[in-house]
Amino acid sequence: MRVVLLTDVKGSGKKGDVVEVKDGYARNYLLPKGFARVVTDAIQRELAEQQARATAKESRERAKQQETCDALNGRTIEISAHVGEQGRLFGAVTHADVAEALLKLGFTVDKKRVDMDPIKHIGEHNARLHLYPGIDAEIVVHVVEK
Repeated sequence: MRVVLLTDVKGSGKKGDVVEVKDGYARNYLLPKGFARVVTDAIQRELAEQQARATAKESRERAKQQETCDALNGRTIEISAHVGEQGRLFGAVTHADVAEALLKLGFTVDKKRVDMDPIKHIGEHNARLHLYPGIDAEIVVHVVEK
């Protein structure tokens, strides 16, 4: 029997997959528990439409992130911090500080997407932004004395 899975089912497939299962397994387990529905022409058309919408949404998101990457790549952001002896910071410039500085410039980047070591000295430091799978931007973080 061909069914479409409504949830992830261990050993059968992931949500949205159309799988061929034994009739008894479908009738006695998948269908009564609400884990699957029998595939009909209407359901197949609905799945195709959902897949097309998901693909279009992904391509829009990818294009948006590529545009952000092009705007940020090679850009220098300036962050001021309290400095002690020999140019050493009292704290550290972290991912959150970089994300906040980018937000002030009009770019929304999650702090989890910033790849760098915590900065503990004034000067210029490189950071990488993972905006989307396969789309990374390199920026320079310039730390100055407050």
